[in-house]
Amino acid sequence: MAALPLPPLNLGTAAGLLAVLGAVLVGAALLLRPSGRAPVVLSAWPGLLWLYIQAIAAAGKGTPRKPRDAPAGGKAIQVVLARPSHFGHSRLRRYLALAGFSEGTAGAVPLMYPVVEGFRLVIQCMVLPAFPFNVLGSVLARTRVVALRRLGAEEKLSYSCRLEPGFRTTAKGDTEVDFVLECRGAPAAAGGGAAAAPGAAGSALVWRCVTTAIILSPRRSKGPKPATGQEPAGAAAAAAPPPPAPVVIDTWKLGADTGRRYGMLNGDLNPIHLHALTSSLFGFKRPIAHALFLTGRAEASLRKAGLQPRYPIVLSAEFKRPTLLPATLKCAWLGLAPAPGGGAAPWEQAVAAALGGAEGARFAVLTEDLGKEVLVGRVSCQAEAVQAALGEA
Repeated sequence: MAALPLPPLNLGTAAGLLAVLGAVLVGAALLLRPSGRAPVVLSAWPGLLWLYIQAIAAAGKGTPRKPRDAPAGGKAIQVVLARPSHFGHSRLRRYLALAGFSEGTAGAVPLMYPVVEGFRLVIQCMVLPAFPFNVLGSVLARTRVVALRRLGAEEKLSYSCRLEPGFRTTAKGDTEVDFVLECRGAPAAAGGGAAAAPGAAGSALVWRCVTTAIILSPRRSKGPKPATGQEPAGAAAAAAPPPPAPVVIDTWKLGADTGRRYGMLNGDLNPIHLHALTSSLFGFKRPIAHALFLTGRAEASLRKAGLQPRYPIVLSAEFKRPTLLPATLKCAWLGLAPAPGGGAAPWEQAVAAALGGAEGARFAVLTEDLGKEVLVGRVSCQAEAVQAALGEA
């Protein structure tokens, strides 16, 4: 029997069907998203498509005006991956290549790598109904990573992420929130460094990252005006000690696709990172680099310039300004100089000495002309610095 001919599908009909399908998916996202403030336990990593359908569904949320909009009763929003997970070998290889770890890491993962694996849990926290902000267009302010021991590339770790309930309003009217991403491993695997902090369910905390995000307010201002009688800016600058001189150790050439490539690794497909057409919707003429990627790229440069991690260790970075892509940046030690008579590795002695000091080894990522700071950070192995970092989470 001959098949009946199907009527032609015009563009208007196709667009209508796509609109209906989109509405169904968004409606499903709204209905199926976990509600309440109990920890959300996932049996597997959330898929990117599902995460961003939820993000679009939640895009109507604005910035809360009252403190009561913070998580009720001081309870954190929390997402937990139910089963321990191996590092994705393909993802790790691509990250090492993108971040500039050309010499490898001797079977260990970089300090900044677990956040690449676990950032999908951060996104999941941000698209839950209990999160009272619109996630699209948010930017990062700072990050702090504590590694209590060396993490091997073949390890299996348990991941969790929580949003701390203490939201903070900045002078410009924006809101700062802290996300705490943690990895736990079996206590038997905690050798090779200092003793790991005790954890739940027979596991030990081995790695923690606290990242502060800024939720931009549509009512933001330029900040408060200086009070009458305040010391002029010029006089204050003259009284302040001069900043440590940068010693450039690496130059980066970042392509226009850097944001897309890193976003496909960690799942952060925020429109500000993808393309000029999408970033312009949020006030950026070109896509901007991920701040966490720049921190990881700095780690690779520091390792090539004498950094040999000793555990436990803390790495922190404060993000000063966005980097429009493509861009040329320079990575530098701050206030360090190669040790005289250091032989084939003159930097290693200077860096090792700084790691154990109160200030740690300070570094910066700078614009090509060295005139502006993109990020500033420090690395420290001092016990007091590590304990202070753990206590602040």
